Amino acid sequence: MRVVLQHVLSAVAAFALLCSALAPLPARADDAAALLAKHRAYVGWQLGDGSVPGLQLTREFRTSKGKVTQRATEIRAGMLLRRDYSDAKTGLTDSLGFTGHVFWETNYNGFVTPIVGTGASYQLAVDVLFSEGTTELPGTLHGTGTVDGKSYPIVRVAMGGATPIDLYVDPQTGAYVRAVIDPGGSEETSYTIASYMTIAPGKRMIGSFRIGDGGGVFTYTKSRIDPTVTAAELHPPASQARWAFTNDRPFKIQVTGDRIYVDATVNGVLGTFILDTGDSGITLTDQFADRANVASITDSSAWGIGGVFKTRTRRAKTIEIGGNTLSNTIVQTYNNQYPRKSDRVNPDGLIGFDLLAGAMVTLDTANQTMRIQNPATASLDTSVGLPLLVDLSTDTPSVPVTLDHKVTIDATFDTGDPSLIIFSADLLDHGLTILTGRAIVGGMGGTELMRCGQIDSINLGPIVYQTPVACASHEFSKHAGLIGLDFLRHFNFIFDYPQSVIVMTPHKH
Repeated sequence: MRVVLQHVLSAVAAFALLCSALAPLPARADDAAALLAKHRAYVGWQLGDGSVPGLQLTREFRTSKGKVTQRATEIRAGMLLRRDYSDAKTGLTDSLGFTGHVFWETNYNGFVTPIVGTGASYQLAVDVLFSEGTTELPGTLHGTGTVDGKSYPIVRVAMGGATPIDLYVDPQTGAYVRAVIDPGGSEETSYTIASYMTIAPGKRMIGSFRIGDGGGVFTYTKSRIDPTVTAAELHPPASQARWAFTNDRPFKIQVTGDRIYVDATVNGVLGTFILDTGDSGITLTDQFADRANVASITDSSAWGIGGVFKTRTRRAKTIEIGGNTLSNTIVQTYNNQYPRKSDRVNPDGLIGFDLLAGAMVTLDTANQTMRIQNPATASLDTSVGLPLLVDLSTDTPSVPVTLDHKVTIDATFDTGDPSLIIFSADLLDHGLTILTGRAIVGGMGGTELMRCGQIDSINLGPIVYQTPVACASHEFSKHAGLIGLDFLRHFNFIFDYPQSVIVMTPHKH
């Protein structure tokens, strides 16, 4: 039986509650209500009033130097959404949407994964903002804030299932000049609104905005009210990369002290790769990719421990793993000029998210086997271990874990990192202690000198690991970290990324 993602359905309940709240309310005397009413009058509509049943939109992103690097088409029906992004240089596409049941996203290969947990709460708040659903939510004044040297009153609104939003309101016009999603939280992000656009006589919507401190601007260039938006238009696009599932039997892999190795054939050329759940795609060495004639698309870059490093984006015709074939796959490659040998194996790259995204993968570290199955026909047995709903919004699996029983972080499961735990060095100033020690930790981006030692414990649901070794990195944000292979190799796993589920089972070895 397939697992039902019950808690992400809170978005549906929240949507229903919001729509039911859009009936006229009695006038309120507090300033927050007056400011929200002024905004509603300024834009000339609100979610659920029927005057904007659907929207067809196009938008673009321009850098601070005026270069267009991304274009997008957007379809809206109330809060239901599909947005398709296109890289202006390569034409590569990815998408984001909301079905009314769940938020979803795709990567360049088109694999669809649901957005759950804090990611879903964040996306719901953004959706409420851009679909003009904020004006009938309960609001409270939260002081004032400055935007471009001018002070504005702040109204904080919140909807069940969504993170709070701080709205900086121009008291003269009612326009929002800034919206801060999840103020003070781990997902805090500011949207500075530069302008509004007219979508029909007397009706406006956000027309251009900046995200965070970036100098670039997102601008809607075309809009059309469309009362005929269909469910098919809002459905996720078909994936570009495709699996041919022809072997559902386990096959051998190699699990060593600090790596998991899997053999794969790329464009008919055999290679050995690190199984790396911390890789947001599939990454080959330039040297191997050249041997396998993997076609180059463009220069690119990626981030790893040690910083940013140069890559190339390429397209592999076929990747065969364990008798199953993944075709037409976008991959990244890097120059392995100074290869680091690990366990006497010189790997040809990393295999991560795109192996797991469209398949059900069973990893048996105890018996050193892997199994790849079609997620549309395979059944996920959650009774064999601890089922975890994982956040895949970065194309890597992260779960909340608690360090020393007092600090919670979103930790990425990273089988490609041989260490145990890495967390943000900022936490050393917020109640987390660590025995003093230093270690040079290497990653794809180079090396970093980290402060390392034992912490008291790590809690992952009912699993408690006492006095683990951990390192503090300056490369991670305050609420982020990773759990490496030194911890993960004690478990067997079932990865069901199409449902954002991982089942982990401890083994005797």
